[in-house]
Amino acid sequence: MAGHDPAVLTVQHLKAQFVPPESRLEAVGELGYAYLIFAARPWPQGAEPGDAGPLAAFTSDEDATASAAHVVLPGRSLRS
Repeated sequence: MAGHDPAVLTVQHLKAQFVPPESRLEAVGELGYAYLIFAARPWPQGAEPGDAGPLAAFTSDEDATASAAHVVLPGRSLRS
C-alpha cells in the first residue's frame, strides 16, 4: 500500500475516502487487514480524524465501542 494515497471505503450509497497516516498504512500492509469501528455515537465536536488524543478517548469509551459495529476488512491496494 503506497503512502499518501487515499483509503477508500465504498458501500452501497456511500463512498468515503481520506489520506491515513503512513503508520496506519504500514500496519494494514503488515497485518493484511483493517479493523473498522462504525460508531453510533457522534465523533467529538471539534476533533479531527487522526487526532490521537480524541481518538484514544473515543475508542476506549465502553459505551461507544459496545454500541458500534465492528468490521474487519482485507487490506488491498487499488494498484496492481
